[in-house]
Order: sequence, then structure tokens, then C-alpha cells
Amino acid sequence: MMIKHYSPIRSYSIKMILLPVLLIVTVMFCTREPDYPMKMTGNSDVLYSTVDLYVNPPRSEELNIKKRGLGIRYDSEGNPFTGAQQYRYVKNDSLFNEVVYENGIMKSSEAYIKDGDSLDIYKSEYDYIGEHYKGVKYYKNGVLLEEWKDAESNELGYHKQWYLNGQLKYEAYFEGNIEYEGLMTLYDDEGNIIEQARYQDGSLIEKIK
Repeated sequence: MMIKHYSPIRSYSIKMILLPVLLIVTVMFCTREPDYPMKMTGNSDVLYSTVDLYVNPPRSEELNIKKRGLGIRYDSEGNPFTGAQQYRYVKNDSLFNEVVYENGIMKSSEAYIKDGDSLDIYKSEYDYIGEHYKGVKYYKNGVLLEEWKDAESNELGYHKQWYLNGQLKYEAYFEGNIEYEGLMTLYDDEGNIIEQARYQDGSLIEKIK
């Protein structure tokens, strides 16, 4: 069933992108007021970060920074961070991921994933159109793999994925807080529809195929 296997909420890539945001939201709605600044580095026995970064909404208000989702990152001195943050493997210090920030806003990330003897590179770029978040993901030599954009008051947001041959693989549209709206469609690599369903106000109303 499409919603079970191809929902953008359940996809690996969107989970990786939203993980810091979801963590902040979870903390914000806990009964205890969170302590800021809150470190978002996430070191473990597998990976470590080359720089400590923090979220600090009160600091954003103090600096009168326009709200950019929940993603502003600060350094240990309370300044919006500009530069690169790397995650490296503890075991051999090899690079796993590099994220570039500009004035506290995440602008791009590159993930280095070992596949046999080769090292595949996935690059994502992030930006805002007005107040609305948009991101794209590329594979190796600039082949577009994924694109997503926030919903606006008069325009649906969307999440799309492509095959390596450029054929659209998946598309879904949503409004507000990621409530699906309209068609959610999965294609094969020749453009034929494999599965398709219709949503309204976040609920499945029709399984078309």
C-alpha cells in the first residue's frame, strides 16, 4: 500500500532532514521548559562533530532574527554560526557528513556513503523562498534525486523524487503541517503509474490504483 511504503514522512531521506526539527518540537512540547542554549551536536560512540552547535530561540528574539523554522544554529558564544560542521567516524576519523551554515541557517550538506569500494556522495541544498523552506538533493554528478518545499497560504507544498534516468519516481502534495492533499503517485522508471491515491485534509479518501 502506497502510504505504508512511500509516504514522505516515512522515507529515510526526509527523516534525516527533519530529525533536528522534530527533536526541537518534541522538547518544546514537553511539560518542563527546555533549557537554552540547547546543544544539537549529537555526538555518539560512532560519530563525533567537529564543532558544537546550539539552538536558542530567546537569543533569536534578542538579536531580532527573522524566524527561519526552528533551524537557527549558534556557536558556543551565542553567535549565529557561519562555517562547516563535519561529522566523522570515531573509529577511523573518516568523513561521514558535512553541513554548511550561513548566519545560522543550514545551506547545504554532503553525505559520504561507502558502497563496496566506492564512496558515493549525496548533496542537499536548502534555502527559503520568503518564509517558506525549500530543499533539493543531488546524487554524484548533479543528478537530481529529490525536491521538497513548504506549503504556502495559496499554494500546496510538495515532495518529489526521481530515478537516475531523470524520470519522476514519486510525488505528493501537502498543506499546512504536512497534511496530504490531492494525489500521491508512484511511477516506474518508464513513467507508468504503479500506485496512486487521493488525499483530502490529510486523510486517504480514494485508492485509485
